[in-house]
Amino acid sequence: PVDPLRFRANLYVEGWPPWCENDWTGKDLMVGFARVKVYAPIVRCAATEVDPETGLRDMELVKVLFEAYGHMNCGIYVHVADGGQISVGDACTTPHMPK
Repeated sequence: PVDPLRFRANLYVEGWPPWCENDWTGKDLMVGFARVKVYAPIVRCAATEVDPETGLRDMELVKVLFEAYGHMNCGIYVHVADGGQISVGDACTTPHMPK
């Protein structure tokens, strides 16, 4: 298992199909009551190869991502367009996602 803390995300989202966010550059998302605009996919760096508990490099995640999926993306950068409250369990949707 891979500890999600390796990815140092500000938000984690459940329920999206794998890699769907890679094509969302320029799209708006609603995160709770905040509207954000997708800036770009996040190309992962070698820092993800370090175990967050031990500080030891123990996995070649970037290499595995590229070999298995042909890219090194894992997540998206967003800019807050309209601020609003977000809480654990809030919906995170884009207008073209099925309800």
